[in-house]
Amino acid sequence: MPQDDENKFKKSNVSSKNENSLWLTTPRFIRRIFDHFPLCTHPLNELPDRRRIERNHNTLFIFAREEDALAGAPSFNPGCLKWQTYLKLMRIEFLTVSSSNHASSTGSLPFVIPAASGANSTVLDVIRPIPSHQIQAWGSKHGAISKTQPDSDRYEAYLSLLDHRIRNAWLHTLYLSQPNFDAVARPLYINPATSSQPARLVLSHNLKAAALEELTKASTSLVIDFDALYRESDNAFSALSNLLGDDDWFFGEAEPGLFDAAMFAYTHLLCDEEMGWKTEEERLGKSLREGKWKNLLAHERRVFNKCY
Repeated sequence: MPQDDENKFKKSNVSSKNENSLWLTTPRFIRRIFDHFPLCTHPLNELPDRRRIERNHNTLFIFAREEDALAGAPSFNPGCLKWQTYLKLMRIEFLTVSSSNHASSTGSLPFVIPAASGANSTVLDVIRPIPSHQIQAWGSKHGAISKTQPDSDRYEAYLSLLDHRIRNAWLHTLYLSQPNFDAVARPLYINPATSSQPARLVLSHNLKAAALEELTKASTSLVIDFDALYRESDNAFSALSNLLGDDDWFFGEAEPGLFDAAMFAYTHLLCDEEMGWKTEEERLGKSLREGKWKNLLAHERRVFNKCY
């Protein structure tokens, strides 16, 4: 056999083996798909600049209805409303964006994305979120007014009434009272998150379980006394009412501060008819709405009129 013919034969065998190998490793229907749609590499897209309009503004990401966020209306979540109100009291200009915990690097809302620092800033320069535990320091630095912290021990003692006694009753009211869960929590937290009924069931279960777990940790006994939760929250409101007295703002300050924002976050939402509370089941805000603590109601109106 001539050398050229021998080489051709060898090449033919190699080609045949490669082809057979390809057919053995790639199913025929896959080959047909790629025959019609050959694989190609497209040029890289530019990074999305979803905050083009907001890059020159501070942006606060909160739980809120879309239309309320656009209007700068109060959040329906007390944790978000506290910081939203605080930034307004500090006279910091910002936009609000309806969001969820999944958007946060810490897994919780709210957080702030500060405005771009210069005309040539890009979207990458802006994405340095300020988590909730750093908002007070950031607000103090960038606010238009200067606030001093009241006596630390006294301040923390009264703040614990909001963060524990009133918050615990809030958790039970919103998540563990079924009528209020269906009327308030479901349309605000569950339905906007997903349209899948199985996913909504799972999310509902998780929210209730998380609330129950927090209350169990806070309880001094194995069985949670829910009646005691509301007695303690009533006592907390009474103590806070006595603290405020005839003053406009807490601790006798000339201007409202973070504590006023934290108080407003609960009193406003408990008195807001748009929340849709089932009043016969809503024990936390009943005495408040009935005027038991008139100075707390007046305080809520002062903060609302000043900020919203």
